[in-house]
Amino acid sequence: MINVSIVVPVYNAESHLPRFVQSMQQQTLENFEVIFVDDTSTDNGPALLEKVCNKDKRFRLIRHEKNMGAGAARNTGIKAAKGQTLCFADPDDLLPEHSLEVRFDAYKKHNAIVRACHQEVTDTGEIINNEQRPVNFPELCNPAEAASKFGVSPFLCAHWTWLFPTKMVQRLGIFNEEGIRTAEDIIFLIRMFFHISRMVWIDDTVYYWMKRTDSLSTTVYSASHYLDYLLCVDIFYNEAAQHKKLSLADSFCDDYFACYLPHMLIQVAHKKSNAQDVAVVLEAAEQICARHDVFKRCLQRTLAEPLHYPGLFRMLRIIHGKGQGKSPLQRLFDSHNELATIYKSAQES
Repeated sequence: MINVSIVVPVYNAESHLPRFVQSMQQQTLENFEVIFVDDTSTDNGPALLEKVCNKDKRFRLIRHEKNMGAGAARNTGIKAAKGQTLCFADPDDLLPEHSLEVRFDAYKKHNAIVRACHQEVTDTGEIINNEQRPVNFPELCNPAEAASKFGVSPFLCAHWTWLFPTKMVQRLGIFNEEGIRTAEDIIFLIRMFFHISRMVWIDDTVYYWMKRTDSLSTTVYSASHYLDYLLCVDIFYNEAAQHKKLSLADSFCDDYFACYLPHMLIQVAHKKSNAQDVAVVLEAAEQICARHDVFKRCLQRTLAEPLHYPGLFRMLRIIHGKGQGKSPLQRLFDSHNELATIYKSAQES
């Protein structure tokens, strides 16, 4: 039986494919399959992959008849996977040669879903982030239990560092979100979260996330990108409600508000977002808070400890400012200033 299936969505990645293929052929674990799912590329990438597949039968190419997005391409690969375990990669990134071996060994040794570490690497080879397992984080854990101490976010990121039992994913019918521009992989992890009873987090770096100058994380977020991340919050609330773990969803909501509301304000300052973008995103965030009764649970502790709940505090002040007739942009700006003032007072006291 094949040990590992690697699902790789491909769209106009011709210039990156030779390097990626080479990184796979250099893997110390040889019993794997790479499933390339071409999402109707317009370059010569598919022709290049056909040649690779003809020479090395560990590589397979599936072609979409119409462009459906990275989420749909990954889902096609999930359905086609034949390996004992399953992981993901993007064709413009790289895997160190031991990537598959250390993950598969950990899977067999611990009988657990595997989470590993990654590095963020620039075009020039500079390492700008070297992920490590959080301090005091247990090697083996149940995510829903560990998240009460370490937060939810470590379990809902870096999807390419994970290794899953293929039959489990296929049996549960857990897939990437389709029809969105980003965060489809986060939603996959959200849908997996409460189904994982045993996870091992190994220290090994198993993935190089190549941070190109034209990648989303280094350029511009549109309003739709922010809405995709808010969709993650909404879906996690729905999942958490079914398992009576709304406190975890509140924590995740706080994390995302704390991250993306200031991010949007920075974009406004650099003229990458405008007042209309802010209005659309804040309206969606307010709807999430109302739909899931966030401040019925979190009001008192958010007001008592704003620095511990910076995302929820920002949103609370944004909603409060609405009653004063202020514009969404002004409310966002005011919430930032108020939290900054609280932080400065705490530093001085």
